Amino acid sequence: MKSMIMKYAMESKDGDGAPTGAFFMDEAATRAASSEVLGSHKGLKGADLKEYVKTYFPRTWAHFDVNKGGVVGVEVMPQFMRFIASD
Repeated sequence: MKSMIMKYAMESKDGDGAPTGAFFMDEAATRAASSEVLGSHKGLKGADLKEYVKTYFPRTWAHFDVNKGGVVGVEVMPQFMRFIASD
């Protein structure tokens, strides 16, 4: 989780621009994090990694972004990564 927050997540801000402590990830950040996790945990790299992400990322993103808001909370990233790695 620390890695997700430090490397990929964005923090929402209140009306005055102050951080709220709520972290989220957009599709691009989640795709990048997924590539890193799949590389380290499934040993995928190069063309195999790109093909895997191309095949499985869209359905995984749709499963977690049910409201089609374009973001998901960082707190669901462990489940997201387990889901995408399950092929």
